[in-house]
Amino acid sequence: MLKILDNEEVYKPSEDSTLLLEAVKYANGNILDLCAGSGIIGLNAAIKSKKVTLVDINKKALSLIKKNAEINNITNYETLNSNLFDKLGKRRFDVIYMNPPYLPGKAKKGDYLDAATLGGKKGYEITIRAIKKLGAHLNRNGCAFIILSTAYDVDKVYKLLESINFKFSVIDTKKFFFEELILIKIYEKRRHSPCK
Repeated sequence: MLKILDNEEVYKPSEDSTLLLEAVKYANGNILDLCAGSGIIGLNAAIKSKKVTLVDINKKALSLIKKNAEINNITNYETLNSNLFDKLGKRRFDVIYMNPPYLPGKAKKGDYLDAATLGGKKGYEITIRAIKKLGAHLNRNGCAFIILSTAYDVDKVYKLLESINFKFSVIDTKKFFFEELILIKIYEKRRHSPCK
């Protein structure tokens, strides 16, 4: 694993980051790291990939990603300041990694920690918004990996995936006193489990 710096104005790699790191072994081709934070996922994926695009709404996260890329001699990457997929146009990717905020609550404007951890009133709103756009940005044989949390009703996410023609499988979970984190792999229903 790469050396990753952190700072107090960017979401610090935590248990959810460690769980999503398990899926880096599937990295290939063109990669998107959505809600990239410190860049821990995307920069590790860059070692196995053609190019990685790391997206975050927090501009300070993008500066930290550049520092982390530099200390690890990673050059096949780009950063983009965007609210989820908003500034990606029609671009498509072979593998998409997502660690969206998932705790219930509404972020206060300008509060980086709120923006990095609070996923909306119910907790799943940002996750649902991202998944609804997933089909427009995932290559035909591509797959996505996303962190979910039992801090909200994960069945809402599973039902949405089914309704928009995606299959999913649980890769791993981590249990804590107050929640369980779930790493899932998502791919089109007509495909047979890509990203092996």
